Amino acid sequence: MRSEMKEILARAVADLPEKEQQVLALYYFEELTMKEVGAVLGIGESRVSQIHSLAVVRLRAKMSELTGIVKPAARTAQAGGQ
Repeated sequence: MRSEMKEILARAVADLPEKEQQVLALYYFEELTMKEVGAVLGIGESRVSQIHSLAVVRLRAKMSELTGIVKPAARTAQAGGQ
């Protein structure tokens, strides 16, 4: 099951735009900071953060699509005492 999930994740990452793949690879596999990733790619740290966030959203959606597993919606804060 674990290797199957890795294959699904690899397929989902491969479907991402190249810049998003680069950011994920540098951040997670090379363990660079967002600032360092920006320096490597010649873009600002805030742009790296934007690209990273978009990539994660796309990956979650693709993984949900490929696995059929739907992440539960975020809980809304319940007002205490009302």
